[in-house]
Formats: sequence, C-alpha cells, structure tokens
Amino acid sequence: MSLAIVRCVAAPCHHGSERARGELSAHREFIVHLPYGLLRESDVEERAHAMTTRDRSERVGSPARGAGSRSARAGGDSWGRTKLTAARRWERFAPEIAAATGWQVWNPGLYGERWHRHFRAAYPLARAPLAVFGLNPGPYGMAQSGIPFTDLKRVAERLPRLAAELERRGERLVLPGLAPRSLHPYLTRTFESSAVRVYRFLELGWGSAEEAFRHVVVANPCSLLFMEPTTRKNRTPADLVRVVRARGTHDARVLQAEMARLRWRAAEESIRGLAPRAAILFGRDVAEVLSARLAEAFPALPVIAWEHPARAVPETWARGLLDALRERGLLG
Repeated sequence: MSLAIVRCVAAPCHHGSERARGELSAHREFIVHLPYGLLRESDVEERAHAMTTRDRSERVGSPARGAGSRSARAGGDSWGRTKLTAARRWERFAPEIAAATGWQVWNPGLYGERWHRHFRAAYPLARAPLAVFGLNPGPYGMAQSGIPFTDLKRVAERLPRLAAELERRGERLVLPGLAPRSLHPYLTRTFESSAVRVYRFLELGWGSAEEAFRHVVVANPCSLLFMEPTTRKNRTPADLVRVVRARGTHDARVLQAEMARLRWRAAEESIRGLAPRAAILFGRDVAEVLSARLAEAFPALPVIAWEHPARAVPETWARGLLDALRERGLLG
C-alpha cells in the first residue's frame, strides 16, 4: 500500500502504487493511502468545478471546525438528530434505487436507531472527534447492531457498557440482532470482516474500543443496505451505475448524481454538527464523492483517504492509519 501527501483532494485514481510527497498546502493537508496509486490534481479540480448549483444552495452557515457551540458534547443528541435526518432522506430515495437496480433495500440508519441511541449515550463524544466516513451499512455489522463497523460479537465482547445497557432493557445480543426478517435469508456469516480491522485500529489507538468511541465517530453518508437477490451479495453505492446501465430501465447518471448529492449532504451536515478535527474517508468511492467537496466547503479540515478495511491486512491497515494520524498530530 502507498502513502502520499499531496496538495489536492481525492479524485479518480490510477493503477500503479508508488510513494511520493508533494509540497504541502499552507492551509490544509490531504493524506492519501490507497492501494491503487496516487491522484491527478487535474481530476480533482474538474470534480470540484462540477459541484452542482443545488449543492451550493443547500449549504448553510459557515464551517464549524473549532466551534464548540454545535459539538457533540455541547448538544448530546444533536448528532443523533443529524444522523436520523439523513436516514429519512435516504428512506425516500430507497424505492427509486430498488426499482432501478432490482436490489433489496433496507435502512439500518432508521431501524438501527433502537440500539444506536444507547450507543451514543454510553459513549458520549469528546469535542473535536475524528469523523470516519464509510460506504454504507454492511449486512453483518450495522444491519444487525445499528452501529457502523460493529457486529454482535464486537458489541458483546468489546462494548460491555453498551451490552449491559441493552440487556438491561431486555434486548438479546444473539444473531442476527436487529436484522429484519426479510434480510435473514441473505445472512451466511456470523461476523463483519471490516469490524476486525476497525476495532484493531480503535484498540491500538486508544486502549479500548469504549475509550476510542469517545474520540472517533463513524458517519456513513449513505444509510441504506443493498443486497442482490440473485447472487445474495452485498452491494454498495459504487455498484450503482454498472447495475443500472446493465438493466437499462433508468438513467444511471441521474441516479448517480442524486446519490452523490445525498451522500455529500449527509457528510456536510455531520461535519458542521460534529466539528471534527479531521475526516477519514474509507475507500476509493467515498474519496471520489466527498474529497473535492470537503476541500471546497471546509478548506481548513485535514482529510485522510484510506484503504477500505474490508480486504486489508488488519495489523498493517490499523497501524498505518494510526501512524498517519500521529504524524499529523491528530490522535489527540
């Protein structure tokens, strides 16, 4: 895997991994650590220029980084309200995605609130947390626990405070957790592979996942889970265009634009509400959708684009991300 520090933000990458260091901007850093190589500045500028008028018109206020008035600690459940508002937008868009792709669609961002609200209460965020942005919920993590990158094994073994509270309330921490009955036929495993990597990162960095979740918040820009009925495989926003074009019943570009708009809006509102000290983007697709817009809307915010944890070597992935944060003085 490669690490590069460049004067731009993430955009479509090119194969061929290499290590390079560009001159740092005086105002912000963007750290790229992806297995598919470095990024072209021309692509970044093109994506930034392409931001729609609709996105610009929906921005309100000014960047919140460093402002404590809307921090998670100051308004404990302002984060919960932000998360639910975004999930409700996705709920309205879900039928169109299902019709265009043939996928089965669920919204763990809504039904998972049943446990996520207790998660937020058990681990109140400190000011200026690290904000992590992933793709969308997975069938073995958030779909079952309501918590991104967290399967039931992690809840029971690594989050004892939350587990005790859920059990006190009569919840049963047994498979498949909160997963709706219609999702059960698609479930063939007992754990979330990305959770292994993410929890290794949390425990190496803060000693325990419980302590880490006071300093790290995961804000999935898309709250929907997608499953392909024929293959029974999990799908992500990165699969949308390919599938819609193959079916030929809807305009893939229109759907892609709306999905990107909703993802950006959720991320932007999360940044403004959480006032994080840095944003971490997991995977190429997330970096392509969010990085240029983050650079324009929040020019002082450090952004790290990192390999998605799903297929990474756990120890290398976790230690590498911690090293990148430590070098920038972002572990705090």
